[in-house]
Amino acid sequence: MESNKVSPESENKKNSLLKEALQWVLAIGIAVVLAFLIRGFVFEQALVMGDSMQDTLFDKQRLIVYKTGYFFHPPERGDIIILEYQKGSFKFLPVPDPNEIDYIKRVIGLPGDVVDIKDGSVYVNGEKLDEPYAKGRTEPYGMEFPITIPENKVFVLGDNRENSSDSRQIGLIDFDRIKGKAVFRIYPLKDFGTIY
Repeated sequence: MESNKVSPESENKKNSLLKEALQWVLAIGIAVVLAFLIRGFVFEQALVMGDSMQDTLFDKQRLIVYKTGYFFHPPERGDIIILEYQKGSFKFLPVPDPNEIDYIKRVIGLPGDVVDIKDGSVYVNGEKLDEPYAKGRTEPYGMEFPITIPENKVFVLGDNRENSSDSRQIGLIDFDRIKGKAVFRIYPLKDFGTIY
């Protein structure tokens, strides 16, 4: 007569496999949640599209954006920032939104600064900026200068001054539209390194 009893060794092996599978599911779940949190609130990858930041950044380069820093201190002059030009559909989810349009620009004017553009150059608080990164002449493009930057806003320009849509066209940028600071270039590999 056959016995329908399961041996203790077989039962233990079955429980061990189930426990290991649950541990794997839990580990993968935690990894996915952490990846979403890091992408949503700490670091993000950005793709350069166009030539408005030449000769500092070039089309199709991939960057790492540090998102947390501006929670602790405001942007500084010279920072290369990622700003939200057009809002996406699902703002509060830490995933890329295909409807969101971001711009990459350099911070030139901070709250309280007086920014002027004349003779192809930029002046802040009466002093001409030394801008070795700027390509071409800086023209006002119809914006009235000088301007005083109000609280919680910045004035931004692309480094390629003759081919950039920036504060001269889109206006001053609210702090809450700044997604983060571009800190590292990861692609192409020949350009791998920090961004200045």
